[in-house]
Amino acid sequence: MAETVKPKQRARTKKFPAVIDRIEDGDMAVVILEDDTRAQLDLHVSRLPTDARSDGDHLLLTFEISADGETRTLKKIEAAPQRRAKAEDRIKQMQERLEKLSDTAGQKDFKL
Repeated sequence: MAETVKPKQRARTKKFPAVIDRIEDGDMAVVILEDDTRAQLDLHVSRLPTDARSDGDHLLLTFEISADGETRTLKKIEAAPQRRAKAEDRIKQMQERLEKLSDTAGQKDFKL
């Protein structure tokens, strides 16, 4: 009887966009993955790129995912300033649209 040999699966890498939600106690960054899981990671600020160390800064995280998909290992953290700029543009557009729809151009204080 012939034996079937399965090809060995290898680990793969995958990049995930993320955003720094907040910095706690001056040294721990709470980072939220912008994927379906919206998982939260706590990373020491020293692990972050020097140009991405404040609330709202966007990151690109590279993980190595084990062959069985059970383990993710963070391999690389990159700043993604272009993603933050796009998010700021979207917020500005929404604010302008809301001002126009509510006839409150220039108003900064709103009663809820």
